[in-house]
Amino acid sequence: MIGANASNASTSKFIGVIGAAIGNIKNQNSEKLINGSKIFHGDTIISETKSNAQILFLDQTVLTLGEDSELTIDEFIYDPSSHEGSFVSNVKSGTVKFITGQISNNNPDNLEVKIPLGTLGARGTEFVVLSESNNKSTVVLLGPGPENSLGMIPGNLILSDGITSIDITKPGYEAMVTN
Repeated sequence: MIGANASNASTSKFIGVIGAAIGNIKNQNSEKLINGSKIFHGDTIISETKSNAQILFLDQTVLTLGEDSELTIDEFIYDPSSHEGSFVSNVKSGTVKFITGQISNNNPDNLEVKIPLGTLGARGTEFVVLSESNNKSTVVLLGPGPENSLGMIPGNLILSDGITSIDITKPGYEAMVTN
C-alpha cells in the first residue's frame, strides 16, 4: 500500500504529480507548484486567477483545477498490485474536473469528494464540481452514460447533502446543493 503522512511530506512518498500548471499554483505552505511538483497526502492545492493545474495520481485519477480553486487531499491510499485503496478529497472552492482512476473503478465507495454542503461518490466516470460558495455547489456528470456507444462501463455520481441522496446516471445532467 502507498500512503503518505502530511506532517512529514518531505520524507514520505508522493501520491501524485502536477502534470500541467499555468499561472500561479501553490500549496498550503504558499510554495509555488510547477510542472512535475510532487503532491502528498494532506496537501492543499490552490489556483489563483487566470491559473489552472492538472494533477495526475498514482491510481490514474486526473484532477483539473480551474482558476480561483482550492482542493485538499484528505486521504489517498493505493495498492498498485490490486488497484485497491481509498481517495478522499475536499473541494473547498472553485471548479474541479475529475476523471476517476483505479480506486473508483474497483470500488466506487472508496472515492469520496467533499463539498461545502455535502459529499459525492463516483464510479468510473468524468465529472465537474463547481463550489461557488459555502451556500451552493453544483455537480455535472460528463460521462460515459449507460447507453454509450463505445462499450465503456457506464459511470454514475451519488450526491448527498447528509439528508437526501440523488443518483446521477445520464451525462450532461447536474444536481445542486444549496443552503
